[in-house]
Amino acid sequence: MNRFFRHPATNAVGISIFSCFYGIVFFGFSDLVKSQTGQSARPFWRSWDIFLSADGHQFAAVALLTLTAVVVALLLFKHKPYDEYHTAILIKCLTISVLLILAAIGVFFVMVLADPTGIMSKFIFFIMGNWTIVVVADLVYLIICGMK
Repeated sequence: MNRFFRHPATNAVGISIFSCFYGIVFFGFSDLVKSQTGQSARPFWRSWDIFLSADGHQFAAVALLTLTAVVVALLLFKHKPYDEYHTAILIKCLTISVLLILAAIGVFFVMVLADPTGIMSKFIFFIMGNWTIVVVADLVYLIICGMK
């Protein structure tokens, strides 16, 4: 498994596929997002719905795709394989990312059970959080490895 993570191109392909999928979803279903928002009575979710209705989800998608492009450029700039030390750091970053995503799944589940209205807004919030965690974890890894 360590041999798989040793190559920066593997990391670049993985983050690119992940971001392309979510980018297609966010841009391809933008009309559905707008039509399904505005159902919540709580202040935070009402504000979130306003953000989504004003094409905020597309703005966030562009921001995350741009951040992904920066991460991929940094990954491809480093041509040589990682050593065992950097591979161990990458695996730790991915492990933390997975743990945060699992915690987010639990929080999402509780949010939906507590107030099932506005499920689309909550689901988009969860997906944006998931996507952000993965991209930022990869960026943190690159920053840590760049300092060593």
